[in-house]
Order: sequence, then structure tokens, then C-alpha cells
Amino acid sequence: MKKYIYSLFMMILAVGGMISCSEEEGTNPGNDSRPNVVVYQFAPEAPYNADNDLLLRIAANSKVAEAYYLAEATTDKKAHIASMGKDGYMDYVIKNGTKIEGLSGASDSDVTVTGMVGEYIITVVAVNGNDKMATETTFTGLKWESIGIGMLSSSFFGGEGECEFYKASPVLKYKAIGPFEEGYDIVFDVADNNSVTVAQQAVYSSYGSYGTLYVSGNGALQSNKITVNLTFRVSAGVFGAFTETFILPATEP
Repeated sequence: MKKYIYSLFMMILAVGGMISCSEEEGTNPGNDSRPNVVVYQFAPEAPYNADNDLLLRIAANSKVAEAYYLAEATTDKKAHIASMGKDGYMDYVIKNGTKIEGLSGASDSDVTVTGMVGEYIITVVAVNGNDKMATETTFTGLKWESIGIGMLSSSFFGGEGECEFYKASPVLKYKAIGPFEEGYDIVFDVADNNSVTVAQQAVYSSYGSYGTLYVSGNGALQSNKITVNLTFRVSAGVFGAFTETFILPATEP
């Protein structure tokens, strides 16, 4: 039976520097002689799933009369290109894709592409009469599968417990399901050399009076054990770095 580690004690807050950042992209690509677009990628917000959904910001130049987009599995697009050529594929996108509403002339438009699992190419075709140009961007959607129950040992919370783990493909990632609080998972990005990165993510909804608790850090995967040095932080500051150990089920990796 799954066990969760919950905080049962108070901790002295070591006030540290706080990082705040914001990102905004998506500008007009200029006044080219032919219709053209620039495509930017963003992770969509809830209720979308950033593992399989993608927010695109499409910026058109002044020559664009209309534009269409189509998301296809990489293997499907390559097969279409082989059979109909690049010009034929642009016509295919116009016929079978989705028209981008509100995109005409020097303008920007956002579209969200959903439900992508595996390697995808999203093609955008800018059109002005018989003149057209294609731009593409790539995305790899994750497929998560449960691999069973493992263990975790937390130096921050001072305890051990069971935890369910998921594994992603085609990009190797592991996910600990609610290790510290139900509904707050931790995702581990695993590189080819088995180094592990934990991007900043929430792991606890309300830690004492400090609000949401976040972690980030680095470590390594050895055999079936992920050992990471995680920095625990809240909006007011940083608690410090702690060694956290996650034991994958015996069948992994």
C-alpha cells in the first residue's frame, strides 16, 4: 500500500536569494518579399498537458494573406514528402490542415496542438495567392507507463516510504507519483550518461506557513537508484540542498 511522507515538524528557514523570471516571445518576422512565418514553442498552461500538448505562437510577415498548420508524426510527414515532394506537401497541408484564424498580414496568432505522442513535426504554410512557403517545428510527446512500486528516502522530510513510479518514452524520464504529497509528482530527466536533472517543480501544496514548496537539482541514476541533491525553496527563500534517494522497482532500468 502506498505511503506518503508528510511533514510533521517545523524547520528554521534559511533566507536566500529568490529567482523570478518571465519569458515572452513572438514578434513579427519582418517585411520579406514572400509570405513567411516564424514559429515559437511554449509549454501550455492547465488544463492542457505539456507532455503531449504544445502552444505555438505564429508570427506572420506583411506578405501573408492566410496560413495553415498540420501536425503529423515524423514518419508520416517523411512518407508524404517522399511521395508528393515539398511543393505537393504544402498543398496537402493547406487541404488537410487547419487555417489559422486572425493571421493575415503583419500579425501574430497562438494555436494549441494537442494529443501528440511520439515524434511529431508541425508544418505551417504561409500563403499569398499562388505563392507559399513552409516552416516547421518539432515536438516529442511522452508516453507514460507505470513500472510499479519503489521506495524513497528523504533527508529533508526525515523519513522513508513507498512510491509508485512511471517511465516515459521515447525520451527517458521517470516520475515519482506524489512522493511527499498526493497530486504533486516529481519528474526526473535522464541523460544518455545517466546524469539526472530535476527542473523546478512544486512538490508540496502548503509547507507550514510558507506556501508552496518547490524543488530543483541534479544527480545520477545508478542501477535502479536515483540519487539527487535537491534544493528546497518557497516564495520567501531557500531551505538548502538535501540528498534525496529514489529506488526504482527491481525491474528497472
